[in-house]
Amino acid sequence: MRGMATRIDLVTRSGTRNAALEQSLDRAVAESIPLVALALAGLYAALVPTHLLLLRYPDRIALAAICGLAAVLFLGVRGILAYRAIPEGWGHPVGALLCGFLITVAYLHLSLSGAPRETSSMILIVIAVGLFFLDLGWFSAVVALALAVWVVAAGDRIGDADWTYFGVSLVLATVLAGTVLVVRRRNFLRVERLRSQERVRQIELESALDQTERSRLEGDSARHSAETAIVQVKESEERFRRLAEATFEGVVFYREERILDANPRAAQIFRVSVSQMVGDPILNLVDPEQRQPAEDFLLGRHLGVETGASDTLEVAGRRYDGTFFPAELAVVDSLHRGEEARVVVVRDVTNQKRAEQMLRRALEEAEANSRAKSSFLANMSHELRTPLNSVIGFANILIKKQGGALPVRESDYLRRIQANGEHLLALIEDILDISKIDAQRMEVVREPVDLEEMAAEVTEMLELQARKRGLEILRDVPPDLRPAIADQRRLKQVVLNLAGNAVKFTQEGTVTLRVEADRVTGRPVRLLVEDTGIGIPGEELEEVFAPFHQIDGSQARSFGGTGLGLAISRSLCELMGFELWARSEVGVGSVFSIEFEPGRKIQQSTAPGNGRVMPGVETGE
Repeated sequence: MRGMATRIDLVTRSGTRNAALEQSLDRAVAESIPLVALALAGLYAALVPTHLLLLRYPDRIALAAICGLAAVLFLGVRGILAYRAIPEGWGHPVGALLCGFLITVAYLHLSLSGAPRETSSMILIVIAVGLFFLDLGWFSAVVALALAVWVVAAGDRIGDADWTYFGVSLVLATVLAGTVLVVRRRNFLRVERLRSQERVRQIELESALDQTERSRLEGDSARHSAETAIVQVKESEERFRRLAEATFEGVVFYREERILDANPRAAQIFRVSVSQMVGDPILNLVDPEQRQPAEDFLLGRHLGVETGASDTLEVAGRRYDGTFFPAELAVVDSLHRGEEARVVVVRDVTNQKRAEQMLRRALEEAEANSRAKSSFLANMSHELRTPLNSVIGFANILIKKQGGALPVRESDYLRRIQANGEHLLALIEDILDISKIDAQRMEVVREPVDLEEMAAEVTEMLELQARKRGLEILRDVPPDLRPAIADQRRLKQVVLNLAGNAVKFTQEGTVTLRVEADRVTGRPVRLLVEDTGIGIPGEELEEVFAPFHQIDGSQARSFGGTGLGLAISRSLCELMGFELWARSEVGVGSVFSIEFEPGRKIQQSTAPGNGRVMPGVETGE
């Protein structure tokens, strides 16, 4: 349709614009030139023997040669045009060029013969131009050339009677030719306009027929679509009805607050038959005390918006026997027997409410048990710590004062009492920390912490234990390190725990406390504890942070410990806003890292060895 309209527009405009008509006129002239050239070639070929045999001009041989040359030229033009058409818009220029050659030949005839009757050839040329050309401008140019050439050829003989007669004949021929051209041009333009109008009418007729056919096809398609839609609606209603009958939820159709239909499950929920429900107000299914919110919801007026498929409302449903039950309603728009209706889905949530109540009661009991457990652990830890401190203190006093006087066996017993008491006290302290963290009663105090000083204190505290195992503790702290913002006591507890584990699980080599800082700001980014110990399998790297976890039973027996240290350390780091992670390789060693700014991309951190490496303990043998 759009292409057809474009064509109609183009044809209409071509019929009203002079430029398009001029192109048509020029095209008509161009189509006539091959035939005219062939006719002129035959004419001049016939004039060759005429000049030689019939006419008695003194220069008849030259005139015959000129005619022969003209015949060859026009025959050559005809041959060229047989293989190559004249370009668009070049019809009149090419015709004017040929006329100019004809005028030249006529001038030679006048000049060589000196006979005024040779003006007849120019008269014929002028009349032919009027019959051949369709453009006034080119006609005027060719006629003006012919008159000028005749005046030049006549010269001072214009006053002779014969020359005057033929000059007047040439002028009259010019007027006649111009009149013929104007009449031909007008008729041609009228014919072209009629053709354009006929073409437009034909295209409009074709367009109308095409539109009629399209309308018919669209009507058939629309009718088929409507029939298909009706069938689909009926099938959809049937599928919906079957689905409603098969679902475990109650489905009730209603329109204008009146029940139209319901599925068997709805009748079961409300303890009535479907036939008894039909025609009753939909609000009879709801507790009268909740009528207003239910009415707004069921009629789509709640919150000023239409009810969508995801909207729900919890109300007290009212059965036909007068009992109530907790119900959840959902409303959607639908069709019932081809007309608009609404559907309310009713769900009996009695069991769900009962389960929620049981879960709530179980949660409350679990929270109470957890609080009781935490309180019990805190109290027991406090109660156990007091006598243990006495046991450990008295054991220390006996070892210091009576250790040399007692037999070896009794001295060993005292040292065992001291060691086991300290071990039990450490276990109680860990359990107390775990209980505080679980109860969210652990408090942290943020303050500036000198990490270099803390590292020195930790290495000093582990010096004796490391020396006994033949290990070396190193500190790698960058210069001009700014303080970290943390709870000094808890951070020291974490670092001491990590470093103590590193010493305990390292048979030989070194344990290094390294601090990495941002080179631009000098702020500490992470603190690493590296060792050359036994390592941790990759699948257990996260499990070591679980409470009471050891890598395996044999290591638990070999190295001792409760498995609470790393769990407490990670929890303390999280309380301070830090992150604790580990990487390890079995037989090579482990690295535990405290990230002071988790997730932050530092501009540039110091690489290991860029800081000061200070030996804390030399290998002692």
